Amino acid sequence: MKNQVVGKITEAERDEIKRLFERKNGLLELFKSVHEASHPLYDRLVQDMGETATRFQKWWDEKSRLYRWKGAAGHHWEIDFETCEILLKKDR
Repeated sequence: MKNQVVGKITEAERDEIKRLFERKNGLLELFKSVHEASHPLYDRLVQDMGETATRFQKWWDEKSRLYRWKGAAGHHWEIDFETCEILLKKDR
């Protein structure tokens, strides 16, 4: 199965998930700099990453139920931030 468009979201919904996506990626970059649990930022990073990952997954769960996006084993949803389309993509 090629990438398939399974839905479209509003610009406001796109902006919400984009903020979470960028925050999650920013936190992952910080983790690369903070390797040790003894680092002063480590505990805050762990907490923030957990909260952000939970909010990120909750967004996908809520929208997939609301819009009833098609799914398939071995695939995941991805957003095209320019078009607001939700794509079903094969896992790597």
